[in-house]
Amino acid sequence: MKAFLEWSIDRLTQAGVDSPRMEAEVLLAGALGFGREEIYRRPERILNEDEKSVSRDFVGRRVRREPVAHILGHREFWSLDFKITPDVLIPRPETETLIETLLKLQAKLNAEASTGQVRRLLDIGTGSGIIAVVAAREITDCRVTATDLSPDALVVARENADTHDVSDQINFIQGDLFAEVPETLYDFIVSNPPYIETKRLPDLMPDVRNFEPTAALDGGVDGLDFYRRIISKASDYLKEGGGLVFEIGETQAEAVSRLFCAEDKYETVNVTKDYSGYDRVVFARKRTNG
Repeated sequence: MKAFLEWSIDRLTQAGVDSPRMEAEVLLAGALGFGREEIYRRPERILNEDEKSVSRDFVGRRVRREPVAHILGHREFWSLDFKITPDVLIPRPETETLIETLLKLQAKLNAEASTGQVRRLLDIGTGSGIIAVVAAREITDCRVTATDLSPDALVVARENADTHDVSDQINFIQGDLFAEVPETLYDFIVSNPPYIETKRLPDLMPDVRNFEPTAALDGGVDGLDFYRRIISKASDYLKEGGGLVFEIGETQAEAVSRLFCAEDKYETVNVTKDYSGYDRVVFARKRTNG
């Protein structure tokens, strides 16, 4: 096993893959069906021919820059395991900042109002369903409406909800943004929308450019198309004082904040940084009367 691992590291290094040792360990462990630590517990273990075949296939796919999450079929997020396919965006650690911001806002809402109420959340562009699933698990008495234009993405999201035992708390809807959303008011609307400028798509890493769904990446000419569309309509679906929470690109905080201010329907516009120090989340509350 040790010799095969070294071969894998060499192949990935030559292919220019970042963190080749870590990825070689992840791929080998995935092929063999156990945790990475087992590689070092039993370094002299001899792989059988079937194990070698699967492991070589995994390394070859990664050399061609197919994402690890696609090769293994899953990705960890919020310490939970989520099914991932080419039909959905691969979860990034930065999105945990959105979840953390949402939970802080929920805690503040509980402090301001009576607890024990059902919290209603709308997740726009749910993709693999990571935000909807985590919110349903973390927020007491939470009912989630999760939308996506892609029926294939919703298949993945529903399976993830089933896996984590929250399918009874989430209503998945196929539609464009608010198009099919029931006429009700939500405590929070959250979204990690496409925010890459169209002209920048060819410059993305091949792992992203060639394998992840373009519809989940392309934010239009300036990357702000979906923010404009959501902000202009979100106030119709929010309770007074309800929060609208976005993930953003690291240079978009000022522009998205201006979009909130231009609508004159929102207040308390704030920006949260991720753990790398980059602006990552913009949130605002629907203006209250008086």
